[in-house]
Amino acid sequence: MSKKIVALLLVVFMIAVVGGCGVRDKVTEEITEKVTEGVINKALDGEGSVDIEGGKVTIKGEDGGEYSFGDTEWPKDGAAQLLPKFDKGKISSVLNSDTVCVIMVEEVEKSDFEAYVDEVKGLGFTNEAFEFTSDTTGTYMAKKDEKTTASVQYDLENKFLTIGLEISE
Repeated sequence: MSKKIVALLLVVFMIAVVGGCGVRDKVTEEITEKVTEGVINKALDGEGSVDIEGGKVTIKGEDGGEYSFGDTEWPKDGAAQLLPKFDKGKISSVLNSDTVCVIMVEEVEKSDFEAYVDEVKGLGFTNEAFEFTSDTTGTYMAKKDEKTTASVQYDLENKFLTIGLEISE
């Protein structure tokens, strides 16, 4: 397992432990930030910073890369800019960086999923397309170009939508 994945898992674990305790004051956030930065810097042999604000965690690496997760608002930057904004349902989780974006949305109707897939197609995500629909799920995945892939997955039973984008290097 790569050092970056291990560091990210450690961060998620530490945030979950602090968040699970129900302690969300500024002092606790600052202590968690410093401890998490130490873990990340040790794991990655570098310097990075962690910013925790409410449920959102932003990690900035010394190379300028930035990753954020835990937000419940549509991202205004990073890979999410290449996707059409989904205005229906309730965003439950966001992971966003310059190269990867995963947005999870609750309380989504099937017709909203279908309309969103049409919007994604309209942006040019039609190459090497894979589309599947059953009584319980719907999936659309396609590339815009050789490096950029979008995916939209819908769980009809739970009315849960997962929107993803990956820019490979």
